Amino acid sequence: MTIKSTTENRADIETDSIRAELKRVLASQTFAKSPRLTSLLSYICKCSLEGRSENLTEHQIGINVFHRPPGYNSAEDTIVRGTVRHLRERLAQYYLDEGKGNPLQIVIPKGNYLAHFEVASPAPTAEVKPGQNRSKPTPREADTASTQWPRSAKVTVALVAVLAFALSASILPVFHRQRVAPVESLGPQALWRALFTQGRMTLIVPGDASLDAYTAWEQRKVPLVEYSTQSYQHDVTVSVPPSHTDVPLSVRSVTPMADLRLVADLVRVPEHMGMPQLEDWTEICYARDLVAAQTHNNNLILIGSETFDPWVTLYQPQLDFLVHWDYRTDVYTVTDRAPKPGEPKQYVYDRKTPGLSAYTLIALADNTQGQGRVLLVEGTSMGSIYGADNFFTYSTLWQPVMRAVVDSSGRLHNFEAILSNDFVRGGVTNTKLVALHVH
Repeated sequence: MTIKSTTENRADIETDSIRAELKRVLASQTFAKSPRLTSLLSYICKCSLEGRSENLTEHQIGINVFHRPPGYNSAEDTIVRGTVRHLRERLAQYYLDEGKGNPLQIVIPKGNYLAHFEVASPAPTAEVKPGQNRSKPTPREADTASTQWPRSAKVTVALVAVLAFALSASILPVFHRQRVAPVESLGPQALWRALFTQGRMTLIVPGDASLDAYTAWEQRKVPLVEYSTQSYQHDVTVSVPPSHTDVPLSVRSVTPMADLRLVADLVRVPEHMGMPQLEDWTEICYARDLVAAQTHNNNLILIGSETFDPWVTLYQPQLDFLVHWDYRTDVYTVTDRAPKPGEPKQYVYDRKTPGLSAYTLIALADNTQGQGRVLLVEGTSMGSIYGADNFFTYSTLWQPVMRAVVDSSGRLHNFEAILSNDFVRGGVTNTKLVALHVH
């Protein structure tokens, strides 16, 4: 199908036809498991149909779709720009695949957030001479096929949206590494097959460093119920900004560099599995933007302990190891609630005590909200997340774990692995497996 512009004949398209097209798009496999994108598309189309362009500014979308407070700073919080960019990519993908035969197309041109509704007309077919092979593509078709974006470009675009949450751009060189990875970096295939699956979304959720800073400044824990509704942002005392025009600390979107390094490697997993089509079933979602519906029937990779990512508390009842930060004493502990013979009941990290090891928890659990699996990556500081990156990269670390957690029938059991790490400038070293519990 080719697109015919309807700038001049927009009134000729029935509103019912547009609503029917929107319904088809929202019900498609491409969009059905992306509640954030469906909410955004529904809002944009509704405002566009009703002529309410004043509600289609970046600030209004942030308030009405992403539940940002009225005074939020859209220059600091880029969720609207990033998600609309992702929405444009997803719409283009839909109309190349599921929606290629639809009578209408929904387009959101760059430069604004107003939806355009365009009529699709059949592409002209070349005359076929007697004896000519109809299945052979015309030169025009061959040129079009050769210029389509690779799937990896889509994931790169999605990841760039997450990078906007960081305060530094030094992670960018990671994406320019050679695409052919050494064998060891392919990682634990049995684990990847459980977390990246056709027909089920995998949400990679990096941590919210502004929440951790808020906890330290305000000296109060933010439970999941407050975090998911963002009601804690109304309880600001110590971390009040110096000017009413400044954005409160709790509203800022900041992601640790260690999390972004891990995300950069995780988005390449489908490529390492030899199944690049799974990139279409992988999304990155900032912890504060995750909603409860997205934890249902999806695979999840949650990065950060509860002061970075309170969503991990949903799965803590399944775990033996509990990572906790005492914000009053600034001491981290990993409590073993079911210690095996010879295991300590607690692993302690106090940054004020030189020479202590930092600890990383890697745990695979069931998605108790529905179907799917959940991988939790927690640490006794932001930097200890680098220990997880070491674990997934080096076979000397992950192979012993995979041998223990995959039984003779090939079933992957849930597990919890504790790693110890020595801090060095820019990361961790000397990562070791110190405890493993298989469920």
